[in-house]
Amino acid sequence: MVMYEILPYTPDLADRFDRFINEESINGTFLQTRRFLDYHPAGRFKDASFIVHISGTIVAVVPGAEITSDHFEKPAFVSHPGTTFGGPILSEPAYHESHLSEILKTIDAYFSERYSSVRLKLTPNIFSRISPDLMEYLLEHMGYTRKTELSAICHLSKTEDPLDRCDKECRRIFRKTQGHDIEYRELRSDEEFETFYKYLEISKEKFGVKPVHTLEELYDLKDNRIPQNIRFRGIWDNGIFVGALMTFFFNKTNTRHGQYIAVNPDFKEFQPATALYVYSMREAASEGVSRFSWGISTENHGDYLNENLFRFKQSFGALGAVNPSYEKTFV
Repeated sequence: MVMYEILPYTPDLADRFDRFINEESINGTFLQTRRFLDYHPAGRFKDASFIVHISGTIVAVVPGAEITSDHFEKPAFVSHPGTTFGGPILSEPAYHESHLSEILKTIDAYFSERYSSVRLKLTPNIFSRISPDLMEYLLEHMGYTRKTELSAICHLSKTEDPLDRCDKECRRIFRKTQGHDIEYRELRSDEEFETFYKYLEISKEKFGVKPVHTLEELYDLKDNRIPQNIRFRGIWDNGIFVGALMTFFFNKTNTRHGQYIAVNPDFKEFQPATALYVYSMREAASEGVSRFSWGISTENHGDYLNENLFRFKQSFGALGAVNPSYEKTFV
């Protein structure tokens, strides 16, 4: 039997960690790299990430954090809260039933010794080079409980206008932009970027929350950490800044993901959000991007579906997709 070993993450492993995710893994994205995760200030999370290896060869990495348990003396382990997803990140040679079964058993034993419970948010299928079905099957048969959040994706083609896949009402709303002097382009100045962030704060405030990222963190991400994976696009109507959209690009699966949208709350001439999404999908399609991801429409780990939000995404031709997570209690 192959003996896999666990190596807790330390900062001196950052380069190896990131090289594995970027170059060797089947389901790792820039969101799980230390280069991305380390934009969080020290102390925000109690990092508990680790590497699985055999004779020094990495076969998996598990980004995560330790949190205090409400019911048990031992803490809980959760997939890293500083990113959207990222359960076990695996190499292609490891993604074979006999190898993967032993790797997951090694990880499970490590969890059972140290934690009261675990919650793994797997990389969704749309961001994985190889389907996660095998890992999901094995986790379920190791006593893990599956939960899902509902996401949405649009399929894109260079030969088709994404507007043609939108429903009748969406096309009617978009037609209201006709006759306006609209400019769609990159945010170029600090003033434009900061205005976008002000609009973002206003939109989040309606729901009693703040943006996940501070303004300074967004500057850090776009200027230093992931400039090739992040994009900010805005629209102007006759020189008036109407709104902007922040997207991520996942190169392994050629997918663009809408992360933040923020619009001028005083603008009433047409619906800026609809215009921004159509323009962004058109740009992505023209660049050969295969899919546009909308993110989740659920809350409380998938227990509640925001039906109005999901219908809005469906109006653009989006189809449902799930983001799976797996949970297990050890005590």
